[in-house]
Amino acid sequence: MDSSGLDVAALADDPRVSLLAPVRDATDVVLEVGLDVLEKDPFPTYRWMRARCPVAWSPDAGRVLVTTWALCQQAGADEVFGPTHAVHDMVYGAPNLMSLSGAEHRRLREGAAAAFSPPVVAGLRDGRLRETAVTFVEQVRERGAADVTSELLEPIAQRAVGDLIGFVDVDDATLTRWFHTYAAYLVDQGRDRTTASATDGVKAELLQYLEHRYEQLVAERDGSALSHLVHGAASDGSLRRPADLVGTVGVLVVGGFQEPAHAVANTLLGLLGRPDQASRVAPDPARWSRPALEEGLRWISPFGMTEKRTTTDTALAGLALPAGTEVALVIGSANRDPARFHDPDTYDLDRRRPSHQSFGYGSHFCLGHALARALGQVVLEEMFARLPRLRLDPEREPWVHGWQVRAAKRLPLVWDA
Repeated sequence: MDSSGLDVAALADDPRVSLLAPVRDATDVVLEVGLDVLEKDPFPTYRWMRARCPVAWSPDAGRVLVTTWALCQQAGADEVFGPTHAVHDMVYGAPNLMSLSGAEHRRLREGAAAAFSPPVVAGLRDGRLRETAVTFVEQVRERGAADVTSELLEPIAQRAVGDLIGFVDVDDATLTRWFHTYAAYLVDQGRDRTTASATDGVKAELLQYLEHRYEQLVAERDGSALSHLVHGAASDGSLRRPADLVGTVGVLVVGGFQEPAHAVANTLLGLLGRPDQASRVAPDPARWSRPALEEGLRWISPFGMTEKRTTTDTALAGLALPAGTEVALVIGSANRDPARFHDPDTYDLDRRRPSHQSFGYGSHFCLGHALARALGQVVLEEMFARLPRLRLDPEREPWVHGWQVRAAKRLPLVWDA
């Protein structure tokens, strides 16, 4: 053992890691596992990292990965681990909610969060949210089969959340295109110029949309996130202009559309993979929708990590992290830490300790968590109520992919039409 607590001798011949002697900084522990391996299935690597080197530098990811529940909690509660800037500014444009901190972040967050607060969401749960879910479920009911991620869950989230953002006049196909373009760039992070160019086009389109709507948004407070963002005072007390909003609206598109849809997809994958548990949910979905969704969020977290950047010199697990170090708190790993959860790789409807870190930490805790939970529960309830004997398609395999953004991105289901 050295001062970091790492068993250097045991790791010396392990091809998954390289150690730069003497091991002092987190970047001296180099993860040799490529992103292609993590994208396919990160959990074996996470299992090994939690046990042997819970903090390690990933050259492919360009950041230090933190993998245990305790260390993620420790860093997430420490303001030294501030927001990262480069990747979010690149994907969404500056300013944006993900990159900001301090008073400017609080003002912008308060504006965005007003449309998604728990009291607002509670008032919408069995009205607008359920009506949207019912509309889309009924459109596929008589078919008896669907890839529910792309044909049902993503469309529901895009419409329900899009309307709350303020996109009531934007058609479903456009919302889908905006979402998938941003999401692809978030994962690609500039490696492919075609993806970057497509996202630049969406940002320009979104700016044009906001400019077209601006006078209306100024004149009429309609309760939407766009309205709250415009009227939430900027640092000089003035109304916010479209160019100041594009970045944050892009964040709302990705987070707002993805998390509810993929949380339900992952929940269905886990639940329907255990027919004994699914059979308990089917006759009383209103009773079981909440624990089912919370376990799905833990089992496969839709956002598998949250990016941070150290604001001053600090240390974690005995390893130094100089100021400016890019860090990933790997939520997907923390949520499967056996130090926190019994049999963590198993989806278990009866889990006694269902808490998870899927919505992040501290001042950047997901502002749409109440909406994601309410919409996810409503969708589960309506699917089980309206699609009899809902089950995995025996003829078509699900496709689960990603580490930064992980989900059952293809989930073929069948039911009795």
